[in-house]
Amino acid sequence: MLENIRLSFRGIRSHKMRSVLTMLGIIIGIAAIIIIVAIIDGATEQLKQELVGDSTNTVTLSLFSKESSLFSEEYDPSQKGALVGVNAISDNKVQEVLGIDGVDAATRIYGHQYSTATISYTGTSAFGSVYGIDSDYFTISNRRVSAGRLFTEKDFRDRNNVTVISDTLASQLFKNESALGKTIQVGNELFTIVGVVTKIVDYSEIRNLGDYYTKVGVLESIAYVPLTSWNDVSGYDDVQNLLIRVSDPDKIVSASTAAADVMNEDLPTSEYEYKSGSLTSDAEMLKEVMGATSLLLVGIASISLLVGGIGVMNIMLVSVTERTREIGLKKALGAKRRVILGQFLTESVVLTAIGGVIGVLIGIGISKLIGIIMNIPITVSIGAIAVSVGFSMCVGIIFGLVPSIKAARLNPIDALRYE
Repeated sequence: MLENIRLSFRGIRSHKMRSVLTMLGIIIGIAAIIIIVAIIDGATEQLKQELVGDSTNTVTLSLFSKESSLFSEEYDPSQKGALVGVNAISDNKVQEVLGIDGVDAATRIYGHQYSTATISYTGTSAFGSVYGIDSDYFTISNRRVSAGRLFTEKDFRDRNNVTVISDTLASQLFKNESALGKTIQVGNELFTIVGVVTKIVDYSEIRNLGDYYTKVGVLESIAYVPLTSWNDVSGYDDVQNLLIRVSDPDKIVSASTAAADVMNEDLPTSEYEYKSGSLTSDAEMLKEVMGATSLLLVGIASISLLVGGIGVMNIMLVSVTERTREIGLKKALGAKRRVILGQFLTESVVLTAIGGVIGVLIGIGISKLIGIIMNIPITVSIGAIAVSVGFSMCVGIIFGLVPSIKAARLNPIDALRYE
């Protein structure tokens, strides 16, 4: 085998230009596969990060219409009215969701895309979101207190009109003044500010505007009130949402889907269902489409390997013709068919393997360059590299088999007479 490999390299060196041109189809095909897989995997990873949102691995399950659309409508109680039979989320439901693989925390909240209000203080106003929250919300949503305190059990029990606001809202209403102890109007109700919170952000993860939007948010003007005080703000019967935290980002889709199934078990309405507004089955469908697109593009790129394989077969047939007398001499000296077969098959495999390695290096280089130029994440798959090199060697075996068999079957007398 080692002798065959040595002879293969000697044959390639003796016909450098011909060997390079023969390997070109293999190189292009392998490089194209590496680049396509790297870009698709990078885009999928970016999609997953964006779906995760603010990198806290949290998902909010809310009531949405059952329309099979990427823009299905979230339930708006101010327009649709109360949903008959939709009750507050029970402790048993929360515990059932907590039993799902990957879910390590869950809390009930009031608030959705329509729960916004004018928040004002002595003539200064801001338009922001309002949420009614439970005691575990701030821990799960990865917020920390920057001033004052969070809600106490007494606040929930006595339905105190107190609020914790975001640092963005505090700066909008009070500029450089302290917000603590101030009374603000949220909708038609007055609330006393007891605390200010800020989102915990790892700024080292922010590489572009998209990262900033998903991890930091834009003007996150939020007023939080105790869950028990929500009706004072909304003025109508509302439905609760469930915020869950998933331990592993790779389990977010499965965990949120399972949690939605639990929430929908006893739901009486047929028009709406619980699902995530940021991570729905529609998003999973997008990932499936990306996977199908990747397979299609890889299939197209594999045509280059097929063309390259035909080129290898052609050159090996030429090589057999050129070395007919050499083959005849070896067979006359006692070389068996399997020896001749092995020699030419090894040369074909070595030729395609070299092309595969070069294609992998070029593919990785171009992938990294595309990532830098377009400022997108690139994930070079080790599996894709291994499969590509292995596939190129298989091409060498398959398309080198016919020339090798032809060489092995040559009659030594006829071969020695060949001019």
